Amino acid sequence: MATINLKLFGGMAPRVSARLLQDQLAQNATDVNLESGNLKGFKTDSVTNPKSGTTTLASSSKKTIFKYTDDPERWLQFDEDVDVHKGPIPGDSNDTIYWTGQAFPKMARSSDAIGGSVYPNSGFRLGIPAPTAAPTVAPVATRSFDGIINFVNESSTITVTTKTSGSNADHSASIGEYIKLEGFVTTAGVSADDINGTYKIKTIPTTSSLTIELSAAATSTATSASVAGGAKFGDNSDAEIDFDTSYVYTFVSAYGEEGPPSPASDVIITDNNMTVDITQMETTSAKSNVNLGTGAVKRIYRSNTGSNTTAFQFVGEVAMSATTFVDSKKNNELAELIPSTFHIAPPDDNASLYPEGPMKGLTSLPNGVFAGFTGKRVCFSEPFLPHAWPASYRIPLDEEVVGLEAVPQGVIATTKGTPYLLIGSSSEAMTAVRIESGQACLSKRSMVDMGPAVIYASPDGLVSLTAQGIQNLTEGLITPEQWQDTYYPNTIIAGQWEGRYIGFFDRGSGSPQYGGFIFDARQGTNALVNLDADAEVRGVFTDPDDNQFYKIIGNQIKKFQGGGSSLTYNWKSKEFVMPKILGMSFLSVRAETYPVTVKVYGDGSIIYNATISTSGSVYSVTGTTPSFSATAIPEPIVRLPASMHNTYAVEIESSNVVHEVAIGDNLDELRAS
Repeated sequence: MATINLKLFGGMAPRVSARLLQDQLAQNATDVNLESGNLKGFKTDSVTNPKSGTTTLASSSKKTIFKYTDDPERWLQFDEDVDVHKGPIPGDSNDTIYWTGQAFPKMARSSDAIGGSVYPNSGFRLGIPAPTAAPTVAPVATRSFDGIINFVNESSTITVTTKTSGSNADHSASIGEYIKLEGFVTTAGVSADDINGTYKIKTIPTTSSLTIELSAAATSTATSASVAGGAKFGDNSDAEIDFDTSYVYTFVSAYGEEGPPSPASDVIITDNNMTVDITQMETTSAKSNVNLGTGAVKRIYRSNTGSNTTAFQFVGEVAMSATTFVDSKKNNELAELIPSTFHIAPPDDNASLYPEGPMKGLTSLPNGVFAGFTGKRVCFSEPFLPHAWPASYRIPLDEEVVGLEAVPQGVIATTKGTPYLLIGSSSEAMTAVRIESGQACLSKRSMVDMGPAVIYASPDGLVSLTAQGIQNLTEGLITPEQWQDTYYPNTIIAGQWEGRYIGFFDRGSGSPQYGGFIFDARQGTNALVNLDADAEVRGVFTDPDDNQFYKIIGNQIKKFQGGGSSLTYNWKSKEFVMPKILGMSFLSVRAETYPVTVKVYGDGSIIYNATISTSGSVYSVTGTTPSFSATAIPEPIVRLPASMHNTYAVEIESSNVVHEVAIGDNLDELRAS
């Protein structure tokens, strides 16, 4: 007696001969979900989302989608291969996003991205450029005027009033400037020494009067003193030590992102009592799409130790439209050191600086750090400052980078040759560790973050890369030749669905031109099944909130397994080799529901092809090999044509769940199996 009984169904292993496969493995498994061990079709895709209705894109040219907000549901869409990440800043109520893959790296807040009907509505260049022109600086020239002072007894505040006529009637002073009073005569019991000196202007009531503070309260009952020599502004008093100083300024975006400083101004000689005019500051950048509109400012910094190579300290801030600033601060009034000296923008569309193109492959790391690459360089940002990408944080590799993905230990960088692991405690301390393997990455879009590992398409198969090493996951299932000839790895676009790797490829021509597969590394030899793809998949997205998988087909976003009906799957068993040539007389199919189409192969040729159906509790079978009309049967067991064979295989096509398939030469034994 001989029986072949299939109760456990597995995936494919094309590398292994059909005769040598394990009993549960298949020669073909397409559109079949094997997670339960039964045969079950994957669900159809859904083109309707319960929150937003039909998700239709602006055109059929979109390659990247990103779900920006969930309620209401809004999708970003791009014509390019774009990498999008939400901002790393904690408590960011603006839902700031960052992306690379277009003409230059970009960022946007929700107020920028959401508008119109296609998102993102707008975005700004990532990074703030440095002003190209140094400021012009000069000490304010000494200016004199004649006037009268008025003061109140026991008060340190006095008022200086200019003459009511003449060339010096208007003092032309500014708050914060220093005024030198000299030449006042003794009058009404007030000593000239009580008044003469250098003071800071406190207020300016009118153009002909100003208020200053004395170093001590006046002690006379006199209310005024006349002028003998006059008052002077900005005088380089011999009482103060001269020093050299220089100035720079920075652009600060409307979002508070500060760029690197301008070239330093000429060095000038000044002292603590002098006022400096700063002029000819730029009001815009030559670069496009820089966020220097409403709310943007310039910050002015001054050296404090006498050199234009020293650290610069904060002096003041002016509107972006301002070209001038007056500095009257003393050295001890300067604020923090300039924080953005090395905060240059990431590589952009400046071909003279970046001949290998703008940064792409944006990747989010722990601790608020972003990474990206251009050519053979991997770039890192300052922590929690996504606009700042110091040049010293760029790591050169020996080979051209294809893609980046973050892993718990650092960043995986795949190249056109050997992969690398970049590790370090901070952005400035990253180092590259070469992983000795010839597994190049053939497609950037095949790289998928699977949690502890990154999986990508190499020349030899699907590769898993971790900090511990590299592994060819499909080595036991597919030969390198089969991988290249069947799955077209250089075209693979992939994503992650419920812990499984899903890839789609383009054969370039033929019918069908497109295909796909699912690989589940957790299932060992049961890991691989194929997916039918009757149209090009231009991009994919895995929602981190619910692990659902979406793909772009035409101008629609389709949710994988989002539909209510099941696909028709195909599963073909191994070739079972009989101990001798014999005939199989009966076939049994146990399914949850019918119809189920079954093909039986003898020595590689179809000897039986029929569909078992039900109507209520009545079974029927219709055959094409041999051809026969619908015939009523009492149970889902049919008689096979009389023939003798050395090998047998069974193929199942259905959209229903199948629990068991068996063939045998004895009916009673088949029923009992």
